[in-house]
This record gives sequence, C-alpha cells and structure tokens, in this order.
Amino acid sequence: MSAATAINLAAYLIAIGFGIFAIVRWRRRGASVPVGLGLTFNRRTTPDIGAGVAIASVAMTGILVAELVLGGIRVSGGTFVPVAALGFGLFLIVQGVLDEILMRGMLISGLALALGGRPIAAVLIASVLFGMTHAFFDGASALSIVSNCLGGVMYGLAFILSGRIWLGFGLHFAWNFIQGPLLGFILSGHPVDGALFDIADLGPTWLTGGHYGPEGGVVGIGFRFVVIGLVIASIKLGPARAGRVAGA
Repeated sequence: MSAATAINLAAYLIAIGFGIFAIVRWRRRGASVPVGLGLTFNRRTTPDIGAGVAIASVAMTGILVAELVLGGIRVSGGTFVPVAALGFGLFLIVQGVLDEILMRGMLISGLALALGGRPIAAVLIASVLFGMTHAFFDGASALSIVSNCLGGVMYGLAFILSGRIWLGFGLHFAWNFIQGPLLGFILSGHPVDGALFDIADLGPTWLTGGHYGPEGGVVGIGFRFVVIGLVIASIKLGPARAGRVAGA
C-alpha cells in the first residue's frame, strides 16, 4: 500500500469514526441525521450546486489568466476528447459526493460536537487532515499542502455556513473538472489527457506549482482566498441558511 493510499484510508476512517459519534449524539437528542450530515434536498439544492460551480469556474479561469500574464505557462490548443472528459467528470462526481459526506458532513459535524459546538475550529482541524491526504501525491510540496488545507477551508466553510454539502460539492467538482479535463492543468500531481488546452509549465515552481499543478503554487493559493471570499459573499447575499452544523 502506498503512503498516499494509506493516509487517505486513515483520513476516511477517522471521518467515519467522528460521523458515527455525531449520529449517535443526534439520535439521542431526537435530531435529524440527514440534516446533520447536510444531505437534505430542497429548493436550494440546485442553486447551491450552481453557485459552487460558478465560483470555482471564476477562480480556475482566473488562475489560467494570471499564470499566462505572469509568464508562468504557455497555452496551445489541445486534442479534446469528450468521452474521456465525461468519464473523468462522472468519477469526479462520485469522488466529490463521497468526500463531502465523509470529510465535511461526518468529520466536521463530529469534530464540532466533540469540541463543544465550535464549527470553525472543526473546519480548521478537518482542513489540515484534508490537506495531508494530498501530501504524498507526485510533485507535492509544503506550498501544495498549504493550498490543499485551504481547499478544506473552502469546502468546510461552504458546509457550515449553508448547512448542507451541496455548495461544497459544486465547488469541489468544478474546481477539479475545470482544472484538469477542461483546461488541461496537472490535477494534484496527476496529468490529464484529452483536455481543451495543452499547458506547458514554464515555472518557477513556487509560482505555478510545477509538476503538482496550479494548486501547488502561490497563484493557486491566492485564488483559494478568492473562493473563500466568494463563498462567504454568496451565503450573505443568498436566502436564509441553516448557518451552522446541525446539532453542534
């Protein structure tokens, strides 16, 4: 078993453990488990997913433009393969739902309860664990770990501020799908073939992320903060939300 597989498995087991803790607490209180996990479906589900996709699209397009302007990449036309993009997209949908249920719905909820109702602290702790699950990918560095921890903050805030996983799912899916299968960036150390563009990394690595992809450079880190700001703004400007982890 590789180090990357081992740490991902450990993170999922930790998340399941905290999720079980939360579910037991909710059931004792007579609270709704689906509400606690953020798995409710209502009229806000589709808009939440759409908002997440839109925010991630803006951010990833911004990364492409910024790296072009700064001279960190060269972009040429790729050989787009729709079937490959569709297949990758379906995989990312499954992965996104699984990650949001485990790393946000279960882990953050359980941590928030264990910490006496402190969801922000829970988000920060869960984000460090989420960042470490990427620590052994190809091209990973201290910057990429910081970036992926900020990714956990992005998705975690979307969960605790909206009270559901769907905004974070939209963010998570679009961040990965646009980055790799559409734009042609290396995705967390994994090259993606058949994209719209062929992107040549010109460096320096601290700027562009090098072999890890834009998530490992300061441009990508900067746009993580853009996403966090847009998530908070979308919650404040949107209709009333749950605004907290249920049961915390």
